[in-house]
Amino acid sequence: MKKILSLVLSLMLLVSMAAIPAVAEDYREPITLTMFSQLANFAGEQGGWFAKELKDRFNVTLKIVSTNVDTNALTSAMSAGELGDIVVMGEMSGDFLDCVKADLILDWSDIDLANYPNINTYMQDSIKKVSDMCAEAGYEGRYGFTGTVAMENGAWAELTDPTYALQVRFDAWEKAGKPELKTLEDLPAFLEALQKAVPANADGETVYAYGGFGDWEDCVMKFTWDLMTFYGYQEFDFMGVNYATRDIVNPLDEGSLYYRALKVNNQLYQKGLFDPESVSQNFDTYSQKLSSGRYLVALWGWIIGNYNSAERAANKEGFTTFLIEDSAPAVQTISTQGGNWPWALGANTQYAERALEVLDWLCSEEGIIVSNYGPKGLCWDYGEDGVPYMTDFGWKCQEDMENTQMPEENGGGTFMDGQCKINHETLEVEQLIPGKTYSFSNKGWPCYVEHNATELSKAWSEEYANGATSGIDLYRKTGKASVVSPAAIAFTKAPASDDAQAKRAQFAPIMKEYSWKCVYAKDDAEFDALWKEMVETCKSYGYDDVAAEKLEDIQKCFAYMDAND
Repeated sequence: MKKILSLVLSLMLLVSMAAIPAVAEDYREPITLTMFSQLANFAGEQGGWFAKELKDRFNVTLKIVSTNVDTNALTSAMSAGELGDIVVMGEMSGDFLDCVKADLILDWSDIDLANYPNINTYMQDSIKKVSDMCAEAGYEGRYGFTGTVAMENGAWAELTDPTYALQVRFDAWEKAGKPELKTLEDLPAFLEALQKAVPANADGETVYAYGGFGDWEDCVMKFTWDLMTFYGYQEFDFMGVNYATRDIVNPLDEGSLYYRALKVNNQLYQKGLFDPESVSQNFDTYSQKLSSGRYLVALWGWIIGNYNSAERAANKEGFTTFLIEDSAPAVQTISTQGGNWPWALGANTQYAERALEVLDWLCSEEGIIVSNYGPKGLCWDYGEDGVPYMTDFGWKCQEDMENTQMPEENGGGTFMDGQCKINHETLEVEQLIPGKTYSFSNKGWPCYVEHNATELSKAWSEEYANGATSGIDLYRKTGKASVVSPAAIAFTKAPASDDAQAKRAQFAPIMKEYSWKCVYAKDDAEFDALWKEMVETCKSYGYDDVAAEKLEDIQKCFAYMDAND
């Protein structure tokens, strides 16, 4: 018995010793990583299927703190001296540099990036960009990397649906008798015809031609500003720059394009075409209304999937890309240096390595695809040829996010409940992967073309787009595009002077408030009075001084383009 017992104990010891490495490797301590974000439109604990992915892969729970949900979040974080574990900022200079100066961003120079192969391979130019910007301000170190990074320089940033595009409900346009749209000022009459053709959605709710939300604003009104993108302008803080023509818009100049766009939105409101709830609703409410067919126009290609389903497309119903005849929309290219929205780590994180593991996965092919389209094997998979494809369930998730239920073993809830709430890219999703025939985005997969060869796309191609197969193809065929160079994307704006920051803090809320007031003016006389009051008040707070500083920075950007394009 003693011999038998000794043998059993020995075997148990061997088994337990063999099990220890596996347990340590596969079932590490569960942790919560807090992400501070200026881009997320959600605050709280990530839930659903993406939470399950993070838990299964890394034993990590993700909690998001968002300045878009809590406008005081940054002030509170800086007062507490704590940003959390992962940091996503909406600009490289400004707030980000302030956080570096306040020792709230981790310098991870001593971390061996060889342990994070995707970051090490693809993010070196991006890391250098952030480091150089910090070094110029007197802070040597490795403080993070930018997002939307290219694997190869200079490609257009979209494959099919332009980011900046007038997206119009094709079915409404067809029912309205195919009205023309020659210039920005034609928009009210154009949309009035569309709304008369489709006055209510399938549930009998009022349809507005156009609507918006205020979540993403701190100065200019976004749903006025983004009309300017159809003419090639990009935001340089509150200024507008067309990097292709090098034209500049100072919004508060009399007769500026911003003034014209505000005037158009006011005319839409006066005609009952602009959703009167826009000023008080958030992005989620706006998205729900778009998804339920209550808007006839959208401003971005990436959002039209909220409405365009296979069933609707089969009936020639859905959003398609339109061009204002005298427009040339902004088209961004991508750079290996990335954009100007950095990823970083909080200086006080206890989990730098664990956080970098998550970020490294988000820089991987599988991580990017999963975070956008859902669990591998359920929503998408690789075919025998090694090319990814969407499953039928995956298409259902993309086309009806709000109602498609996920299996309990994948986190339960709807697809939208579990959608990745980070709202920022590492590598640019819409780029062809070097050495492969596909992109991270399903728009560059063969199945996308097959799935979207619908009655809607055929009708749009034949009746409107003169044979173009997508919005980007329409831009290429017509030559109507203001292409933003990689150097302009890579350029880092200088931090505003203390004087400019102080003055901007005074006039920015006035500019935002009065822009909305202008849109809601009951008549032209009230619009003109509100515009005059906005301009005079902003200028009394030093608007012109700040605009002059921005103009100097824009000229520096042009010089950088000359040197690097």
